[in-house]
Amino acid sequence: MRLINIAGLIYNHCIALHKRYYRLYGKYIHKYTLQKHITKLKRTKRFGYFWSRNIEGRVKTVTVKHDLLGDIYIYLVCDSQCDTVRPRTGEIVGLDFGLKKFLTASNGNDIVSADFFRLNAKIIRTKCRKLSPKKKGSGNFQQARLELARAYRKINNQRRDFHFKTARKLCNDYALICLEELNIKGMAKRWGREIHSLGFSDFVRILQYEAMKLGTRIIFVDRFYPSSQLCNVCGYRNKEVKNLKILEWDCPSCGTHHDRDRNAA
Repeated sequence: MRLINIAGLIYNHCIALHKRYYRLYGKYIHKYTLQKHITKLKRTKRFGYFWSRNIEGRVKTVTVKHDLLGDIYIYLVCDSQCDTVRPRTGEIVGLDFGLKKFLTASNGNDIVSADFFRLNAKIIRTKCRKLSPKKKGSGNFQQARLELARAYRKINNQRRDFHFKTARKLCNDYALICLEELNIKGMAKRWGREIHSLGFSDFVRILQYEAMKLGTRIIFVDRFYPSSQLCNVCGYRNKEVKNLKILEWDCPSCGTHHDRDRNAA
């Protein structure tokens, strides 16, 4: 851990020197000149670090990433022993993804969609307009670019927080969750940005991660299974429901009135 801290400090220090030197002279520092400044890190505490958790087990791989804001993230994959979580008994629920409702539950406990991109669209539009007239490479351009990147990162953090909280609640409430395998690329061709904004694929991965820790089972239903066309009461298949414009329908066999998404769930 101490070596990782030292490596991170050296990296941050060199990046800061590069940026400062380029602003002053319009060129970068040679790597041999940079090496002379490494010893200064012994006397500075300028660059701080935040550890999300302690390292447990043997480190197998280390991945270093940075975002558009220049923040550095270090991901460690460790080999450690974990307690086996056995599947538990409890309630069962079927979930159907949608646009107006993020998740339509078979028991009626629906989860409303949280389109954070649409909620922050005015801020994104303003940041883009500020960036557009700036001269590329100038200090004002760099400042406006960072403001836009910071707004996008806020949206991503909001969406990720919503996904984790929703997944945790579902895994706490249910022992078995049934989902439909989604063709995200096909859905994106029809509905465009709204599909990517909701982040269905990311949510499924987070849900599987939380389920693994709590002993909840996740079952995926084949994407070609006609769940929207089948009556959940008598099993009658109404092929007219293939039309996506039909949101509600009555079963010709038993007369039950169905909401399209809830029946699919």
